[in-house]
Amino acid sequence: MGWLINPKEQSIFVYQPGRSPEIFDETESKLLMPSFAQAIDLNLGEVFGWLIK
Repeated sequence: MGWLINPKEQSIFVYQPGRSPEIFDETESKLLMPSFAQAIDLNLGEVFGWLIK
């Protein structure tokens, strides 16, 4: 699993094995997490909030 973060477009592409990429581009969108991190609850707005600081 991998994330491709596009700060200019404020979007995140999530790549998972054997699946098409998913695009997250809404502030409140809950991001997909790898199986070992399922307890972590992040949304797009939080990730870009960290990048702006």
